[in-house]
Amino acid sequence: MSRILYIPVTVVVLTLLFVPLARSLEWSGEVVGNVSYQLNTADVDYGLKLNAMTTLDLGEGYYLHADLSLKYQDENTTRPFHLNQLYLQGSGAPWDSLDFKLGLLELTWGASDVLSPVDVLNPRPFSLSADRESFQDKIPVPAVDIEWYFSSTWSLELFYQPDFVPNFIPSFVKEAMFLGSLSAALGLDFGEAVVRIEEDTPSVGFFSPIWAIRARGSVGKFDVALSFQNGYYLSPFPYQTSITMEGERVQEVDILAGYPRRSLLGLEFQGTIEGLEGVTVRGDLALIFPQPWTQSILINGNPVSSFSVLEEPYWKASFGIDYTHENFYLNLNYLLGNPWEEGQNVSSYLYLVTNWESEDGKWKPFWNAILSLQDGSMVNILGVEYKPKTSWTTSLSYARSSGAPGSILGGFSDGIFLEVKYRF
Repeated sequence: MSRILYIPVTVVVLTLLFVPLARSLEWSGEVVGNVSYQLNTADVDYGLKLNAMTTLDLGEGYYLHADLSLKYQDENTTRPFHLNQLYLQGSGAPWDSLDFKLGLLELTWGASDVLSPVDVLNPRPFSLSADRESFQDKIPVPAVDIEWYFSSTWSLELFYQPDFVPNFIPSFVKEAMFLGSLSAALGLDFGEAVVRIEEDTPSVGFFSPIWAIRARGSVGKFDVALSFQNGYYLSPFPYQTSITMEGERVQEVDILAGYPRRSLLGLEFQGTIEGLEGVTVRGDLALIFPQPWTQSILINGNPVSSFSVLEEPYWKASFGIDYTHENFYLNLNYLLGNPWEEGQNVSSYLYLVTNWESEDGKWKPFWNAILSLQDGSMVNILGVEYKPKTSWTTSLSYARSSGAPGSILGGFSDGIFLEVKYRF
């Protein structure tokens, strides 16, 4: 079934099963209001989100789950209604040693708290935020996930996705990314050029799916997992760029881009170390085998350059240590690569999350920071969370980036952020 038909049919069928029962179901979720002030541009952004989740017990170990979001923002609300998850689950069904999920899924693979390199089954929406919630934001995919528990400590999981869903990157961001690399390579000014981007979508279908397999279990005090994923990069890579010039002035840029195939071997682990109370060690390691990918550049129809974008296998990793003592929490992670870096562009980071909670549980000051070990650029987020009641949470934070122009993290906007959340 083609992509044009598969997603609408999946949504319609599952929705028709769900809607007649919606009014009688018990819902849980949250209402989140936020406002931000960007210090660099004096822009004020605001939004309101309703997130609701429910589970219908169908009996005999079968359940129907739904996770829906309704969003309002001051601008760029192209999809105000989000279907985060809608799937049928079998828990110990149809056999005692088997679990499955079928529908629109969000899955989390990997043990790391932040940006696991093996957690790439779901695409992501683009974000310039450096907080943990933005790192966890995902787009659901139509898929089947089956897990077989073949012993008391080990299981085998199979993921099957018969349709391709890419990362969501706004067109102006995609254009800026492509032109930035071209400008660095050619030294040209694309300021007034007309830019056209055309993308080829991978041929993913019922008999040529994206798939993955994972074995996980326990070894001593550690939970471990080994996985293999076979699919595609979720962000596009240019393979041919045609530039039309008049004298020294760039008039037009035509970019052909596609999604290279990718295979991934993954290792996950998390556990405690004897003698180190309150310490948890987590780590994910990925060895990635890319489809060789070459970009060719033509100026006025004449080839001027050709270079490899993806060629050799490469590593990505996330290693972290959690430390908890009474009301104090600290999480330090070493990251090799972020979701937007691949191949020769992978670089290293340190990511810190720390907070302290008051005795009555109402106040929680926090500090989050991410540091690029490649160029020294940095983003710091300082804030405080206040919980006047169990169901209410208010958070006020200040984010500041530092770094030279063109640095990896120096382009993040400085701002003040206020969020009010009500859970029901």
